[in-house]
Amino acid sequence: MLKAKKVSKAVIIGNKKLLHPTVDILHSIQCVHVEDFNEDDSFLTIGKPGEAASEASQKLVKLRSITNFLGIKPTHSDNLQNEDAILNELDAKLEKLDSTVNDLLDRKNVLGNELKNIDDSILLLEPLSLLPLDLEFYRGYSSITVITGYVQGEISEIEPEIRSITANYELLSSPHDKRNIITLFVPVEHQQQVTDILEKFYFNDIHVPELKGNPGKIMTGMQNRREDIQLELTSLEDEIADLKGKYMDFVLASDEILSITTEKAEAPLRFATSESTFIIDCWIPDDKFHQIEDTLEKNFNGSVMISKLDMESEDIESTTVPVEYDNPGPVKPLEAIMDLYSRPLYKEIDPSAIIFITFPLFYGLMLGDIGYGLVLLTLGLVGRAKIKTGGLRPLATLLVYCSITTTIFGVLFAEIFGFHVFGHHSLVAVLFGEHSAIGGIFYNFHALPILDRLGKDDIPILLIITALIGVVHMNLGFILGFRNEAISHGLKTAVLEKISWMVLQLGIAIFALAAFNAIPGVGMTAGIIVALIGVVMLIAGEGGTAILELPSILSNTLSYTRFAAVGLSSVGIAFAINNIVTEMLFPKGGFFIIIGIIVLLIGHTVNTVLGVIAPGLHALRLQYVEFFTKFYIGGGRKFNQFGYTRKYTEVK
Repeated sequence: MLKAKKVSKAVIIGNKKLLHPTVDILHSIQCVHVEDFNEDDSFLTIGKPGEAASEASQKLVKLRSITNFLGIKPTHSDNLQNEDAILNELDAKLEKLDSTVNDLLDRKNVLGNELKNIDDSILLLEPLSLLPLDLEFYRGYSSITVITGYVQGEISEIEPEIRSITANYELLSSPHDKRNIITLFVPVEHQQQVTDILEKFYFNDIHVPELKGNPGKIMTGMQNRREDIQLELTSLEDEIADLKGKYMDFVLASDEILSITTEKAEAPLRFATSESTFIIDCWIPDDKFHQIEDTLEKNFNGSVMISKLDMESEDIESTTVPVEYDNPGPVKPLEAIMDLYSRPLYKEIDPSAIIFITFPLFYGLMLGDIGYGLVLLTLGLVGRAKIKTGGLRPLATLLVYCSITTTIFGVLFAEIFGFHVFGHHSLVAVLFGEHSAIGGIFYNFHALPILDRLGKDDIPILLIITALIGVVHMNLGFILGFRNEAISHGLKTAVLEKISWMVLQLGIAIFALAAFNAIPGVGMTAGIIVALIGVVMLIAGEGGTAILELPSILSNTLSYTRFAAVGLSSVGIAFAINNIVTEMLFPKGGFFIIIGIIVLLIGHTVNTVLGVIAPGLHALRLQYVEFFTKFYIGGGRKFNQFGYTRKYTEVK
């Protein structure tokens, strides 16, 4: 905890004939981080994949195509499949499933294409159905041109202009979609002149399909066929759903087995090989090294050897060492918060355990309401029950942590959905009466709230408290930064670059106390001297540009007052909702009581959503911006274990 798991660089060397058995063992142990071999300027070459790689990859591609078609998603399963049983039936079952899926896919594509053609045809026929002509009358003339399309403008304006060219015409029209659809029959010799006239009315030609009969009747037949196709597609989707339910366990288990086979078969592409040997460059946790050493010795009797490099004597950059967290179970969900920012370097402090305390604490201080805390607790527990694996599970756990601190601060602030629990405005006292046994207890209990967040006298106190929390939090960052700098660059640099900020703050604090007469007036002079010493130390450590950073100490401190601001906004919204309901709606009685209940439910639901998002973002910002910048570098590489964590299969 507070440090990454200790690892060492190692080299595994062995007889090339034993490469694949070695891969099997390392894959099953799952505690080796393999470094990819780069053959530039080396007499060694990259290894060749195993024979199973090509066949397994082909099967995996086919299987994942089936998975995509059936809509199978990774899920938690308590029913582990036996690997040997899956392998025995894999080829036959995969071939059968592939054939079935291809048939379903072909049927689905045929029906989908037919449905699209029907929709396109209906779109063309709909305006034509408004004209009293069968479709065959739009074509087949030698001396007459048929012009069909949309025009903008009144037919009474168009027809006189056509008549001025020829009296031998037939014009049919009908309003459609804020325009007029027309069909015009004119002699061929007048086609160009008539077309020029229609262009003035923004004529837009439409295609008449090569069909016969009444457009309306044809549309009716197509719509009936459309309904039949939709029923067929629904039936097809039911078949796909049945197939998914029947084969889901097999597909997930097979995908896992083929992924493992492919990963092991392609592993030599990451190793160095010569004519007779292989070399694996890797990292191994120190607490697992002897286990791997003993396992290799037991299985290969010295034909495969492992050698650990001395990390102290080797000149190894911290940025090249892969980092594996070393935190207890309750802290692990906070590793997701760390990875959102950046994984720590190998020799850096890992602050996961610190933000395990500060993140929920800040969150609860901002939201601070019993009602919202219980809602978040329910959401978090439901999330943990539904999400067994994946990146969202740590967030559900984190929501549980935050709900606990939210409820605790809710008790201290005596708030439940914005209502007061204790005092003269106690919700219990209002419901049961201040003179009742229960109501009187809550009415006369004044130990809580410790602070009334809407009280004008308590708000300044809350602002001061949050600023002081910020001072403590930032100085914890400076202390951690001192430790990191001392290890990386020596004690002198650590003192000048980190302790200088603490000396500066001490000087400002002494000056402020003297200014407010909390200590003798001479403290003002002493405070200025101490602050100047801090500035001199800072310039000596970071150079003249450090002067530009001096205002940041004040802005960072004030940034923590967002605890009060976000909390006030949340309780203010809740108070406003409650006031609207209890003062404006409930007193009117009757139907307004129902409206009031709806307003309460909707208002507090929205405020809960805001309560989840806003405190989380602000608590996260204070960690990343105000805290991490005091000590944290980040940029560490993830320790990627060579192996596969089985979720659907087991080896017996």
